[in-house]
Order: sequence, then structure tokens, then C-alpha cells
Amino acid sequence: MPTPDRPTLAPSSDSEGHKDLPPGAPSRALRVRAAAGWERFVRRAEAKGVYPVGVDGYEQHPLLNTRVRDTASGAEGELTAVTHELHGDGRVVRIAHIRAVNGIEWTASAENVQAAY
Repeated sequence: MPTPDRPTLAPSSDSEGHKDLPPGAPSRALRVRAAAGWERFVRRAEAKGVYPVGVDGYEQHPLLNTRVRDTASGAEGELTAVTHELHGDGRVVRIAHIRAVNGIEWTASAENVQAAY
């Protein structure tokens, strides 16, 4: 039984054209959809009353570069960054990046970070 010919793909509606993209590169439609998702993510995070998020994805937290305590572990260090992680179920998780005096870094929930006195 002869196998049917493979169907031909319709030309891409992308202005770039799908033939110009290197193998494995995301299509224009995927890039547009990702950008729209990022905009929704930022708007949703701002609506929840958290601190503003820059275009680089880092939260402009008032305790940045100050000594903080991770209440879950009791460890202290300098808050170097707060990032936002978007999970598949739509939750936004705020991650605090902390560096101890000895140089060891760890992450903790941003809700568990408070100023160290």
C-alpha cells in the first residue's frame, strides 16, 4: 500500500517568514504570546500590592542590600534580589535571594524575609 505524500505546509504569515528562522528558534507567534503572558504576569503582580517589578524581572524591594532574617530558617544575610516565578497553575511566587557574610547564598520565600535588627 503506497504511503500518501506528506501534506505541504502553508507559507507562514509571519513577516519574517518561517524559512529565515534558524532551527529551534521560536516563531513570531510564540514570541508575541510570551510577551503578552509576561505583561499579564506583571499586571497581576502589581495588582496584588507587591512592590514594583522592573523590566528585568526583579522586584524593587525596600530591603534590597540590607541585612535581613529568613524567619523560616533563622539565618541572616544581605537581601540581594527578589524575583517572581510564574507557576503553571497561575500562581506567582516571590523568591528572595539572600547572601550570608561568609558568601553562601540561598533562596527563601519573600514573605519570610524581615529586616534584621
